[in-house]
This record gives sequence, C-alpha cells and structure tokens, in this order.
Amino acid sequence: MKPGEHGSASEALPASGVERAVRWLTLFGAGIATLLVLIVFGLVSYSVFMRYVLGTPVTFSDELTGFIVVAMVSLGAGEVLLRNEHFGVDLLTDKAGPRIKFLVEIWGMVGVILVAGAILYSAILMVRFSYDFGIYSDGYLGVQMWIPQSFLLVGMVILILAAVARIVTLLAVRRP
Repeated sequence: MKPGEHGSASEALPASGVERAVRWLTLFGAGIATLLVLIVFGLVSYSVFMRYVLGTPVTFSDELTGFIVVAMVSLGAGEVLLRNEHFGVDLLTDKAGPRIKFLVEIWGMVGVILVAGAILYSAILMVRFSYDFGIYSDGYLGVQMWIPQSFLLVGMVILILAAVARIVTLLAVRRP
C-alpha cells in the first residue's frame, strides 16, 4: 500500500493532503522505530554472546532494552494507525452500512485522540518531574529518566497528529 492510502487489504482509499503531510512524520517515527528494532536485536545478541559464550554478563542490557522497546512502540504507533494495521474489532461493523462504518471510524479516531491525549498529559508531567528533580534510573545505566521518558511524549504527539489527519481524511475524502 502506498503512503497516503489506507484501508483494508481489499480497499486502498485516497488520503487528504493533511494526512499525506502527517505521513512524513509518522514514516520518520517508524523509521526510527525500525532502527531501534535493529539496535535491540544487536544488543540482545551481544548480551547473550557475552553471557553464555564468554561467561561475562552485560549488566546494562536489560534496562536499555526496556527503554528502547517503549521508544519503538511509541514512535511507531502513528504509522501503524495510518496503515490501518492496529488492533480493531470489526465483528459488528462488518455487517453495518457505510454510514455506520464511517461514524464508528470517526469515533475510533476520537477515542485514540482522547487516550493518547491522556497519556501525553501524563508524559508531560512525568518528564517535567524527572527533569526538575534530576531523577536517574535505578539500574546500571544511571541515565536521567527524562531522556527515555521523552520518547513516550514524542510518540503520543505523533499518534494524535495521525488520528487528527485520519479524521480530516474521513471528513474530506471518505464521507459517505
């Protein structure tokens, strides 16, 4: 499926200009998330090699992997949303008409915005608190916590923009 299009495998629908513009941001986030997947793979491979082959465990790998996984999920969520590859329950909407499907999709995007907005608000408070009080991680890394926590904040901004862009597309291009 091309960037800017969405829908199920059976339908490739055009996107609004807003969604195509936001798509560049979501693709950037997904690109960073992909790079982080490779880093986690390398880190876990290195850790396993060091522990089981050389008998020298790496102390920081579990903590760093946890931080990176949160960043991967957060940064990739917007692209997953625009590709329609997120979890969904279509048991009832499969039997509904186009107008009901349209309204359910709009309501779903509003739900995404509300939940991501709540997480964003919480992330802002969390990052601010960690930064203001100089909180460090408890593990071997001893990293300032506002740094890994910031990825959640950035990811939720991308997700909200993706959901807003999808609503614009639904209203401008796909209105039944």
